Amino acid sequence: MSSYLHTHFAVVADVVRSLIEIFILTAGIYSTWKLFRGTRGARVLAGFGFVLASLSLLSKVLQLKEIETLLSISSPFLLVALVIIFQPELRRMFAEVGSRPLMGSHRQQTEVIETVISALEQMQQVGHGALIAFEREITYEPARETGTLIDAKVSEDLIATIFFPKTPLHDGGAIIVGDRLAVAAAIFPLTQAEGLQRTLGLRHRAALGLSDETDAVVVVLSEETGIISLAYNGELRRPLSTDELRSQLIAILLQQKEDEKTLVEQLAG
Repeated sequence: MSSYLHTHFAVVADVVRSLIEIFILTAGIYSTWKLFRGTRGARVLAGFGFVLASLSLLSKVLQLKEIETLLSISSPFLLVALVIIFQPELRRMFAEVGSRPLMGSHRQQTEVIETVISALEQMQQVGHGALIAFEREITYEPARETGTLIDAKVSEDLIATIFFPKTPLHDGGAIIVGDRLAVAAAIFPLTQAEGLQRTLGLRHRAALGLSDETDAVVVVLSEETGIISLAYNGELRRPLSTDELRSQLIAILLQQKEDEKTLVEQLAG
């Protein structure tokens, strides 16, 4: 009986250990995919992983001992090569992690929201359009590659100047990170969703496309109608008054800060 129980517990321990290993590997792969998602390095990483996995599988199935030995010997060198190849992405990743505090300032975020709304009201009066994205956790790197880096404190005059018609930066979208306007004239991915209203222009489709690809909150001001729309999680909410926009931005952006604060308090406790 004792021997049976010992064997049973050993089997259970092996199963638990295997589940823990699977969980760790899955979490690692997902974290890596999330960090490189939307970058040029993502395709390189996917192609490199596919080639490496294919070679490993073929060497096992066809018993290609030389290739299998070569792969095992070259593993450390491949790791160094990956670090060199993805140096820009790794540098950007660590820079973002270091520059994003876990507990953001509610007052700072509220001031940014009020500044954007004031700029929208100003542009509504003169018939100008706008496309503004509030970046959150997921960065869409091609937007930075296609846009113009600004890195300036968000202000009404800056937003109104960027979206003034026929200026070099008025086409494309602006990206806000924290209290900084990071990029202007950025190209967002167009949504592939079907059944959209034909009256929706490129700005609305770009806003939906970015909200499909990332967790950003995107605000659109129509140049033709002056209608304000908000794209989030692949959904377009319109028409919105400035008060409705304010309440929705606060609900989405500040709720994230509340969740982070609660998590920190729980861990500290």
